[in-house]
Amino acid sequence: MSANQNIVNVVFRNHVIPNEQASRSAGRPIFTDMEVCDLSFPANRQTKATYPAHDAEPNATRESIAAGGGLVTYAQLYNKQYLAFKDGTSQPLSGTPLSEAPFLKEGKRRELKALGVHTVEQLASLDGTPLKQLGMGGRELKNQAQAYLDNAAGSADIVNLAAQVAALTQQLADERRLREEFMQAGVTNAKGDDTAAAVAAEPDDEDDDQTADDDEVDEENEDEPTKPPTAAEIEAMDDEALKVYIAKETGSRPRGNPNHDTLVAAAKELAMVD
Repeated sequence: MSANQNIVNVVFRNHVIPNEQASRSAGRPIFTDMEVCDLSFPANRQTKATYPAHDAEPNATRESIAAGGGLVTYAQLYNKQYLAFKDGTSQPLSGTPLSEAPFLKEGKRRELKALGVHTVEQLASLDGTPLKQLGMGGRELKNQAQAYLDNAAGSADIVNLAAQVAALTQQLADERRLREEFMQAGVTNAKGDDTAAAVAAEPDDEDDDQTADDDEVDEENEDEPTKPPTAAEIEAMDDEALKVYIAKETGSRPRGNPNHDTLVAAAKELAMVD
């Protein structure tokens, strides 16, 4: 949805409003509970708003309708906080709490929370007047928060890539093992057939000479090992070339749709190059 849930403070609550018509009919004050959504923004004491929880949120609804969907209410958009409100539990923040930011001291965390800044994402998003509310050093805090988020995102990419490479490597190893077991079983079963064929028909001298020539050619071919590609050659391959090379080395193409970096890493491991 369009609303950035990492930079807005969201609280759902019950709001009591007088029901004038029911009060006139009953001859006494009658009140109705309404679920509302309070929105506020970090380091911005001026911008606050309260909306009925089940009214449509304009931006999210506009995007939903454009995509073929329907109305999106505040309760739907901020569903985690709304469900916590209904359960009577603490309404969760969306993002990384300031307590997880190693570049902040406890005193600074408390100052930021007093300004309505509760997450690293909120701190990184500050600009203009809200950023000035942090006072001296505010820009540096914002930059540190952004650097923390960028580093975390990079680490996540590395971890995901390593997991993909490990999975593909395991797949190739399993398929190579099964292929070797299948070939070994074929060799064992073929021994009896080869012996029977040799007893049933002995080749004449001309056939012996031809067979000897063929064996020499095969031996020459076997003596010429295939040179594995270099790291630079692997990096220059496109996805299809990488899949062909992996299939040649393992007997089967990679399953699924691994990305280019995963294919490169797997090919390098097969070629034993860095």
